[in-house]
Amino acid sequence: MYHIGTVISETITTYLFHKTPCFTLAYHKKYEYRSSTTMKEDTLVLIDFLYPGETIVFQSNKIESLNDNFFFYITDQRILLYRRRGVVFKKDRIIAERIEDIRTMTYAENGVLRRKGILRIETYSKKMDPLVGKVADIKAIWQEMQKYIRKDQPTH
Repeated sequence: MYHIGTVISETITTYLFHKTPCFTLAYHKKYEYRSSTTMKEDTLVLIDFLYPGETIVFQSNKIESLNDNFFFYITDQRILLYRRRGVVFKKDRIIAERIEDIRTMTYAENGVLRRKGILRIETYSKKMDPLVGKVADIKAIWQEMQKYIRKDQPTH
């Protein structure tokens, strides 16, 4: 089974070197595979916003924040919220925070029949708007973020 970062790296390589859009993306711990044209296109466009040498290690399904839908990415340096709109005139929106600046994260669930996961992230400089989505998607983001958050908090 592939980790999400491996799958994304392989699909981008396949597209760039073989010119064939044979994309298969995995998502969170279920390791279910699905084909998605919007996810592959968004991943390829997102490369333009990455630092040199920065790699994507995780990608979620769509989540909601700031009254908009985003894909959530974790790179080796930052977390990214990314969306692209428009058919003819493409408009990108990206929100980025450095992983090392994250101070606290809080996970909660709301609802009885239609349960929603809520993740609140606080950095040293601000509180981000909550990330809201399906319980499995938000929980997968929270679990993945645990790998990258510093255990020893620096003093400011």
